[in-house]
Amino acid sequence: MENIANNLLCCPECLGYLMKEDHSGAERGKIEALKCPSCLKEYDNSDGYYDFLNENGLLFRSSRDRFIRSVYAKVYTPVTNFMFLFCGGASKARTEVLSRLVLNRGAAVLETGMGYGENFLWLSRHAEGLKLYGVDIQKEMMANCSRNLDRWKISAGIVRSNAQSLPFRDGSFDVVFHLGAINLFEDRKKAIEEMIRVSRPGTHIVIADETEKAGRLFNVFTGPAEKITPPVDLVPDNMLNISLETIWRGYGYVIEFDTPA
Repeated sequence: MENIANNLLCCPECLGYLMKEDHSGAERGKIEALKCPSCLKEYDNSDGYYDFLNENGLLFRSSRDRFIRSVYAKVYTPVTNFMFLFCGGASKARTEVLSRLVLNRGAAVLETGMGYGENFLWLSRHAEGLKLYGVDIQKEMMANCSRNLDRWKISAGIVRSNAQSLPFRDGSFDVVFHLGAINLFEDRKKAIEEMIRVSRPGTHIVIADETEKAGRLFNVFTGPAEKITPPVDLVPDNMLNISLETIWRGYGYVIEFDTPA
């Protein structure tokens, strides 16, 4: 965590630099924290990761959204593997997206919404020397991802934050991607803009999620929902090589584009 705190993190509220502080808690003893001198926001590290949301978290758009998110966080891996059965299997579906990343040795890689961390495992097996980072908004995802990283002996800097307001400095990453659930974001345009902001010039960005075909299938279990539209129109016009492709046997889409060099 030392490296991520000193070299990459910034205040998600004002993008200001952060200073380390130690707080004393009656129950937990000394707690490491980061403070922004500009806006005076403080973010602690009491659970083994920097928490840029503190007591805040998901803003649910509907009771359906709340149900899906809360259940999914508890049974993330088996549910994800089940959904990927329709796409040819989890391994094939994951490879269909992650093989599009440009993974040069030593690259700093950010996943926005890393869930339980399975994509980190794939990355560690397919490329060497990567510097892995991830964010998620749910505490349950953070806890399970931490346990998995320990079990797999993978080093990654993970923080709890909203993908629509990333706590990273401009131009921090060589690779940025998002796989799954961007359709549920409150502001997909802002999330895409944040991915671009933290990317270095010439970064190839990849975004994948389910299509309306998949949405209709899962609506049988979860009830009616808004029609799914891939947010390719939300990618700024100044991005290069913008493309939209249907994947996962029609159950998914992938958007790819490059930041200007």
